[in-house]
Amino acid sequence: MNHRIFQRRFWTAGGLILLLVGCSGDGGPSEAGGASAWPEGTVLVCAGDPIRADEVDPIAEALKPLGPKFTRPHLRRLALTNVRLPIAAGRAQGGPDRRAQALEEAEAFIGSLEESEGVQGVLVEGSQDTLGVPLWVLVQGLEPGAWAGPSELPGQFVVVRLEKRDENAQPQREQFTVRVSSFPYVDDPRSLAGEAFNSTLEVVDEAWEPLVPGFWRYQMRSVSELGE
Repeated sequence: MNHRIFQRRFWTAGGLILLLVGCSGDGGPSEAGGASAWPEGTVLVCAGDPIRADEVDPIAEALKPLGPKFTRPHLRRLALTNVRLPIAAGRAQGGPDRRAQALEEAEAFIGSLEESEGVQGVLVEGSQDTLGVPLWVLVQGLEPGAWAGPSELPGQFVVVRLEKRDENAQPQREQFTVRVSSFPYVDDPRSLAGEAFNSTLEVVDEAWEPLVPGFWRYQMRSVSELGE
């Protein structure tokens, strides 16, 4: 298979709020197979972090209500750019030790909730535009009144509790009240949308290359060109 590796060409000031649930961050090329022998199911590798289709597709499925006529490739594209590529950049920036410590703190927090007194976390209120697509995706599967997590956003783990939702028939306008406790492992999680453009991207499954938007591909160039 012909693998391609990309790296950022220009900086962008664009920003996104991003989320990923239940992604381990483990996995690298096997010693026996060399640099291209990524774990089974890997379709892309961003900043050394293998991305599997079975990570992207649940997020794409959750995005369907925002665009019932969106095609599967487009939904996958949204899942990659809003979630998975920037979270890989965050893992690379924060490093495994800081990430592990943040996860440990988040797990300790959820374990101590029964003994805690007073209000926990920050209250976030609004529609999909206010929450951001990734947090909106997460709360779709929650029942009001119970803490859930830890879940991973780029550069941080979060523990969240859905307080209420107004059940608006139009998903983009549905109002949510969510309490969020954050455990970051990078200094500025909001910067990670830009950092995704500053990361390497290896295409393992060529069918997934067109799912990286043309704008992103324009911002990147083949690593092999750096040596020319």
